[in-house]
Amino acid sequence: MAGRCSLCGSRLNNGKCEFCGLDNRMYDRNYLKDPYHLAEIAREADTPEAPPGQTQRPAAASARSGSSAQKTVFTAKPPARKGADFSSRRQKQDVSSWQKRQSSGAARSRAVLVIVILVIFICIAGPVLFQAGKSVIETGSVPEADFWQSAVEPLFSDDDSSLDLNSYDPYDYVTREIPEDGTDYEVTLSDGFYQVGIHIPEGIYHIERAGGSADLHIADTENIIYDSLWFGDETEYNEITEADDIRLYSGAEISITGGGALLFTTGNAQPLTQETSANPLTGSFILEEGTSTAGEDIPEGIYDIILAEDDEYAWFGLSLSYPNGYSEYLSASNSSGEPEERIRNVIIPAGTELTLDAGPAEFVPSGGYFEADLSDYPWN
Repeated sequence: MAGRCSLCGSRLNNGKCEFCGLDNRMYDRNYLKDPYHLAEIAREADTPEAPPGQTQRPAAASARSGSSAQKTVFTAKPPARKGADFSSRRQKQDVSSWQKRQSSGAARSRAVLVIVILVIFICIAGPVLFQAGKSVIETGSVPEADFWQSAVEPLFSDDDSSLDLNSYDPYDYVTREIPEDGTDYEVTLSDGFYQVGIHIPEGIYHIERAGGSADLHIADTENIIYDSLWFGDETEYNEITEADDIRLYSGAEISITGGGALLFTTGNAQPLTQETSANPLTGSFILEEGTSTAGEDIPEGIYDIILAEDDEYAWFGLSLSYPNGYSEYLSASNSSGEPEERIRNVIIPAGTELTLDAGPAEFVPSGGYFEADLSDYPWN
């Protein structure tokens, strides 16, 4: 999933908006197809348990067709071993302490709830009570029923004429126009992250669905453009099949999720600001379920991430927690029927914490590599 909220454009933390709280995973097609990880449960049901005292380790993924190269396997760090010799008295103390913490937490939750209710009540009733008090001072008598009715009605009115969501213009804050002159250009892109000016030229694009369903997210900090488009057949969910006048400025990042593909065409493509180059990483590796850190357990870099198993139930969910405090959630599954589910150009700077659910996943050096300081990514 992309790192910007589809509603307000703010950053996401594990799929949830840090500003408005919207859970953006509701727009992640792979998450919606299997929100309870039934695929993983089905796969585990067919897998025999390891004998007591032994750890079952999944075999490395089979080599892809035409290749028999050995893959490096990175396993998550095992949890630190804790002492197990506790007396009954210590255990009772721990239970009592836990119960006290639970009771204290519940009391705090109730107090917070009461405060929230009071604040909401004051915000709603405050203006009405203020007007009533003013009327008492001016007239010397308690307002009649007509006063209360006229004061309360606007609070519960269904009139939303002042809120026009269709008037939103993602280009309101743009300070420069993209030149009308340029070259003809078209490209088909699927799941991944693409830098405008490097992977795709700046231009004003017509975008249409080229296969499957896909979600497009645009993040441009310099021009304050944050926009999301959902491509598909389900019009009741505001899905579309094509879009015009999509302005992509150099420096913006676009991300595509959902497993489909989109065709981008323009007649005014501008020169690239930077060419892609050879990736300094030369070997791929397999990452297994668990938590790892880039720069310690795996090399930092720009990767394509692929499902490492061809099983029909195969899937993975990958949480990326970046050193600058932002986060990203990526997922892929074989439910789309595609032989290879690939997420392209995933940037992983040193210090990023990766938490992989299910899997395993194969990390392949990206062909879309470009020279950049990755330490402060995401930039948008």
